[in-house]
Amino acid sequence: MDFDFLSPIDDRLLAHNLMLPEQVIGRNLRIHTQQEGIPDITDVRIAIISIEPRLAKGTPLHLRFRQHFYQLFSGNWDFVCADLGVLHVGEQQKDTLFAIQSLVKELYQRNILTIVVGGEQENTLGMFRGLSNMDTYVNMSSIDARFDFGEPGMLVSDDSYMSKIITEKPNNLKQFTNLGYQSYYVSQEELDLIQKLFFDAYRLGDITADIHEAEPILRDTDILSVDINSVKASELNTPKGLPNGFDGAQICALMRYAGLSDRLSVLGVFDIPESERTDQLLAQMIWYVLEGYCHRVNEFPFSTHEVCTKFVVPQDHQDLVFFRSEKSQRWWIEVPKEGKYNNNEQTTLLPCAEKDYRLAQKGEIPGRWWKSVQRNMH
Repeated sequence: MDFDFLSPIDDRLLAHNLMLPEQVIGRNLRIHTQQEGIPDITDVRIAIISIEPRLAKGTPLHLRFRQHFYQLFSGNWDFVCADLGVLHVGEQQKDTLFAIQSLVKELYQRNILTIVVGGEQENTLGMFRGLSNMDTYVNMSSIDARFDFGEPGMLVSDDSYMSKIITEKPNNLKQFTNLGYQSYYVSQEELDLIQKLFFDAYRLGDITADIHEAEPILRDTDILSVDINSVKASELNTPKGLPNGFDGAQICALMRYAGLSDRLSVLGVFDIPESERTDQLLAQMIWYVLEGYCHRVNEFPFSTHEVCTKFVVPQDHQDLVFFRSEKSQRWWIEVPKEGKYNNNEQTTLLPCAEKDYRLAQKGEIPGRWWKSVQRNMH
């Protein structure tokens, strides 16, 4: 594919990169340069791009972010990562969305995880189209204080990227999950819509009380969209953010879970304010995605043919069947398949946590299991 819409990395950054130690990320990337063009991506497993306004005020994000990212030391990683450069937004939003869609589709076909940094969260629509056009059902998650279905006071807005995603035809969105919504920014009507669509949403307090709650969700995610303002403003050192949100360690833990997911194909971090602390945190967030990727255990799709232990928990109306992987010690629960997702298999396996198994032993039906059953029936 021709990546002519991507601009190379600034020569000033490359010159500074040469002065860094050999062990840092910047010295171990395949980088899109003016002199050599787009690097060979034949054996690349992760590709990074940044999105930049054509008339950016102040220091451009792609310079700020990379200055911090390049100087971080690599982990004990055994994969090749490429920096494909900068996507400048088009004259119209549809141009930018099409460029992102084309890039994501091409890299997905090459089994490359795409990381998009910068721009507005509306660009999530381009990421979604890049995968949904592959005629496959897609699970999407967002880390956001809001649901983004519409403008304040409106349940659904034609201009909302989330509204476009859930109304596009044909619709290949199988599941959507919000992580970290804050109740005072979400109307009851929006919560009702989430329930009606059999989507999932987790309050900020529930996730921060036990960050491990997010691991099974992210394990089952193809697309992850992150609004950086889900991190509290004091962590970002910016006056325009939100007083509550995830702290730096928590958002990095979520990024590691995302990278660890065998299923994740594209991740975007959007709406990034200009502050040095934000740039530092953003660099560390992407570092944790790479660290998680390094520890993938290749259990997607997980099946009962894997080396695992089966646990059957009797219930009043239906036994619940759990499986624990002996490779990773992670858990799955069996869900009956019906309706449009049925591909002649009677059951599917939903990622879960040991906590769900313990609750089932006490007679409590896991909420994600029940929603998955309802979703499969419609």
